[in-house]
Amino acid sequence: MDVCVLLFSLPEPLSGVIEGISAGMFLIGMLIAVISLLVYRQRVRKVAVQESPVVRMSMWKQGPTSGMYVGVRSSRRISSPVKAAHFESHLTKLQADSNYLLSEEFEDLKDVGRNQPLDAARLPENRGKNRYNNILPYDSTRVKLSYLEDDPCSDFINASYIPGNNFRREYIATQGPLPGTKDDFWRMVWEHNVYNVVMVTQCVEKGRVKCDHYWPADREPLYYGDLVVQMLSESVLAEWTIREFKISYEGRPSFPRVVRHFHYTVWPDHGVPETTQSLIEFVRTVRDYIDRAPSTGATVVHCSAGVGRTGTFMVLDRVLQQLDSIGTVDVYGCVFDLRLHRSHMVQTEYQYSFLHQCVRDVLRARKLRSEQENPLYPIYENFNPDYYRDFVYTGR
Repeated sequence: MDVCVLLFSLPEPLSGVIEGISAGMFLIGMLIAVISLLVYRQRVRKVAVQESPVVRMSMWKQGPTSGMYVGVRSSRRISSPVKAAHFESHLTKLQADSNYLLSEEFEDLKDVGRNQPLDAARLPENRGKNRYNNILPYDSTRVKLSYLEDDPCSDFINASYIPGNNFRREYIATQGPLPGTKDDFWRMVWEHNVYNVVMVTQCVEKGRVKCDHYWPADREPLYYGDLVVQMLSESVLAEWTIREFKISYEGRPSFPRVVRHFHYTVWPDHGVPETTQSLIEFVRTVRDYIDRAPSTGATVVHCSAGVGRTGTFMVLDRVLQQLDSIGTVDVYGCVFDLRLHRSHMVQTEYQYSFLHQCVRDVLRARKLRSEQENPLYPIYENFNPDYYRDFVYTGR
């Protein structure tokens, strides 16, 4: 009996050893699997960074003097350049599934620049100078006027410096003047050496006042503070009007300045013009005048709030220059840059989409011109030349 008990008790320690080995092998296998997963994810991240052409950032505040971004990390794109030859296919992807990717792009821009202080605009003394209480200039990019007498708030106007392709302060985006800020508007034009003013709103739209009538209605000069403004000429066209004003300082009437006023009259609030051709031709016209201006002073652009139609005009001006100079367009990057300097620039997804349509139609018009010059040039699929025949630009 003792021998039998001894024989049957031997397997017990052997089974314990086997269980221990199995547990160890399981833990080692789990460790190898975790390490392999971490290595794989790290490789995927490196490939993604190498393949992505965009720069990303977490904080969107930009120093207007240095032009440098602050707080950069790899989680936020700031540009998305597309070559002209690839733009048509790029837009097709954005518009697929009811503009799904385009909507995502626009949503991605929602909070850009919104972490900047607005202290000057929120001062009690300045609140009445803002047409809308949610459209305010950032302290870092606001346009400052000279102080008047002992008024410490007389330097404020709801206007922001906006960068262009040529200068960091190429534009001034501002709201449509109020009855109490018309003098400030003309003072800004005078003090900041402005030669061109672009207005992309009507004074009254759908029964609502969008902008005060801030210029002389006839040849009779009007006083705006210490400035005298007189209309020299007015050319009324189907979709815009071009005026010329002589502006002079009351104390120095012998040193006047001529300011051109480009008034686009067929752009509904929060909407877009009926055709891309109309706005493109207007932007081209303004750009030609700006390039011939005797000074490099900023160009003032305003609608009602100074963000939606104003931003759309500026972005279109910039991307058309990009196409002409480098053959690449970056709608997303331009809107991103503008929103660092003033909130809500290009205010609606409809306006953002319209900018892409404008670029597409310019490229199609160029394609048509090439086809006319060279009949053997390949033709776009589903392309209707009748729509674009009058849309071709020469010398571009």
